[in-house]
Amino acid sequence: MGDQDARLPLLFDDLNVGIILYHPSTGNILDVNERLERLYGYSADELRTMEVGDYTTSSTDVSQDGVARRVRAAADGESQSVEWQIQRSNGEFRWISATFTATTVGGTKRVVAEINDITEYKAREHLLQLLTRVVRHNLRNEMSVLIGYAERLKNAIEDDRLEEEIETILDVATEVGNLSDSIDEIEQITNPDVTRRSPKNLRDVIRNRLEMLRSHYPECELSVGESTDVWVTADKGLDYAIDHAIRNAVEHNDHETPAVTVAIGEDAEKEMGTVRIIDNGPPIPDMEIDALDDRTETSSTYHGSGVGLWVMKWCVDSLGGDLTFEENSPRGNVVCLSLPKTNPSTSDRHE
Repeated sequence: MGDQDARLPLLFDDLNVGIILYHPSTGNILDVNERLERLYGYSADELRTMEVGDYTTSSTDVSQDGVARRVRAAADGESQSVEWQIQRSNGEFRWISATFTATTVGGTKRVVAEINDITEYKAREHLLQLLTRVVRHNLRNEMSVLIGYAERLKNAIEDDRLEEEIETILDVATEVGNLSDSIDEIEQITNPDVTRRSPKNLRDVIRNRLEMLRSHYPECELSVGESTDVWVTADKGLDYAIDHAIRNAVEHNDHETPAVTVAIGEDAEKEMGTVRIIDNGPPIPDMEIDALDDRTETSSTYHGSGVGLWVMKWCVDSLGGDLTFEENSPRGNVVCLSLPKTNPSTSDRHE
């Protein structure tokens, strides 16, 4: 089959994803499916005569030579992926992701690229990055100013009622300021370049987290209940989830000496490892737990633990686990983190 005769099978026109057929050596476009024509706004005949720069925005660092190198690497068995911004025939900008893999068409070696429109995803990503920068900057700076003035007022007055009100201002300002740290944590667990997962022994993780938190909460009785060696695949998200669960249990506890017990176990039927944080404080409001359901509209201001619960949910979800809540008897809460179990490697046992 000659290059001029190279065509994609007709069934590719039924796909809801763009497909480009490349020559494995030159990187030239041989054919595209109908979905790709609609996405780019050019016909297959037009694209065969064009170079990458003809439909790529000037701000995107993707060139004809770069695509050709990826095509050759894919032809040699090394699948390639890249994201770039194209400019459609009508001038509209769209973000795409392309995955290059080797294939055979009509008995001849070729390379195909699967093209997905990720414009909405990139828009959300950029919005999140902008909000992260703005919120982090404003929270840290503005809350520091607010806390400073509240401290000065507290030291300058003697009215007990006003002192209580200023104490409330300080508590709220501190909680809002802590949002910045929560945003950092969420940003890390959603960033694949930062997220590094490996087998973790839940018993070791809990021991390390409690050792750190005991120094922050000397007035609290932090203890380990049931404990066994259970291995799960995790990253820093597990540390963040456990820390928030314990902090919430301590900071929102109305006992003079809060008591928090952490139990480690496993759900054999679901093949999950479990961490249960058990406290003797007031119940977590149902409205905060309900708000974690994606189908629930958030229409009111939630108690301070709400942010911590959101971070816990994001962390556990990112690891393929479940976050559940139960009532403790006779009083308190049981927050359960369930994560898929795994088998440790020899090297992980000795870390």
